[in-house]
Amino acid sequence: MIKKAGNLFTTAYLLLIFGVYPFYMKQGYVDIGKAKYHFFIYSSLAAAGIFALISFFLAAQNIGKWLKKRRMHLIDWDKLSVVDLFVMMYATEIFISYAFSDFRKEALWGTEGWYMGLVLKLTLCALYFFISRLWDGSRIVWYTAIAASGIVFIFGILDRFSIYLIPLEIRQSEFISTLGNINWYSGYLSVLAPVGISIFLFQNENIYRKLFYAIYTTVSFMAGLSQGGDSIFLFFAALFFMLLWISIEKEAWFRNYFLLIFLWGLSAQVVRLMRLLMPDHYNYDTNNLCAYATGSNITLVVGIFGLLAYAALSWKKEKLILNEHIKKIVRKTMIVLLLGGMALWFFVSGINTFTGVFGLEQKSFLLLNENWGNGRGAAFSIAFDGFKQLPVLHKIIGVGPDCFSAYVYGLPDVAVKLREAFGNSRLTNAHNELLTCLINEGILGVCLFLGIVVFFVKKCMKKGTENYVFYALAACMICYLCHNMVSFEQVLNLPFLFLLMGMGGAGLQRWDD
Repeated sequence: MIKKAGNLFTTAYLLLIFGVYPFYMKQGYVDIGKAKYHFFIYSSLAAAGIFALISFFLAAQNIGKWLKKRRMHLIDWDKLSVVDLFVMMYATEIFISYAFSDFRKEALWGTEGWYMGLVLKLTLCALYFFISRLWDGSRIVWYTAIAASGIVFIFGILDRFSIYLIPLEIRQSEFISTLGNINWYSGYLSVLAPVGISIFLFQNENIYRKLFYAIYTTVSFMAGLSQGGDSIFLFFAALFFMLLWISIEKEAWFRNYFLLIFLWGLSAQVVRLMRLLMPDHYNYDTNNLCAYATGSNITLVVGIFGLLAYAALSWKKEKLILNEHIKKIVRKTMIVLLLGGMALWFFVSGINTFTGVFGLEQKSFLLLNENWGNGRGAAFSIAFDGFKQLPVLHKIIGVGPDCFSAYVYGLPDVAVKLREAFGNSRLTNAHNELLTCLINEGILGVCLFLGIVVFFVKKCMKKGTENYVFYALAACMICYLCHNMVSFEQVLNLPFLFLLMGMGGAGLQRWDD
């Protein structure tokens, strides 16, 4: 009875966060970060208290059984996964970083407007454990997450074309949907969209389900291609890389992968058509990769290629021979191409930066200076300068959760660079997840956070052939990490990351029983 109550309450909490939280606003976009944070943290702290009470009663109910065990342990350590241990160590490291911080007041709740402090991060770690132990995997939560995110993406597409279904007094082009800044919007998309997009890859039996996920996938791609931020292309690259890696497990998945490529090209052309039909309605700068992709014939060619490849694989009589040897060759080739591409980019960028031999413009993607990535080059440089000046202890444990801004502005020479690069705008993070974590939580924090992601993905990839939802979760983690190489953690992506890990952990617990 207690376990059933725990599951019902966990389901209700997840429905609240996935189904209601993305739409919550207070006074429109005025202090939307603060409003979103208060909604999440108050709901989650209240839920965590009830989760703790339920867990206490469950422990009391089973204490007799535990005491009868040979080792007389109240905790069944065999039930703790590697991910569990990393989450525990990460939470401990966050607390140590806070305890030794020179900015404890800032570190407790986090920087104003961002709130990535001790309270939020410990709450997320606790929620991971509660959800992974109490939830039974109710499908209604998955459907709600997909449906709600799809509606958010539709709002975002319409907002970008000045069609506002939600009336607000204050409208600015950098604020879209119900999520606020386009970086927040892209962050939310990078975590939630891979769930529905990945599930589309695995649909073959039910034509109606396949059509539903095809529509969701198209909407998700359109949302990414229309919003205007270049960082979304890191998400696309990570998504298609992961799904190709996964799709070669089965011939039907491999066919659907090319259909996915077609939907991406189709999405770009639909946005292109909307821009042609409503030329005065598109309300964002067109000097970016999104505008190029949606105004170019390249995406049309990509879409046609995907459709033809899908048709060819569907009409052929012979089955593809995707044995283990071929899979290994394909995956090794993918890794070589990925590493080779990265090495080539670094080489060309380095040559161009130091010699200017290619004569590229000042803001080129291949010119590694302060202007790189819309000012991200300056943010990266400042983060490295700040890290070099840290004492050894704080290099290991950081200056405190969400204390990046408090620390770097306290360094006179770095503060001068900050004002030169960003003027009166306050830099609160390095616009790179790991660099920001390096300052806030140190080398140890970066290693533990990466450990959580790596071991969770590894476990999901092992179980994916038995239940494809695990593959979808693995894609979410990788897409989040890759997208945030030029972005940051915030209240609309990191909480969902931990909740999805908790949901995956619940499935892995049941699968291993």
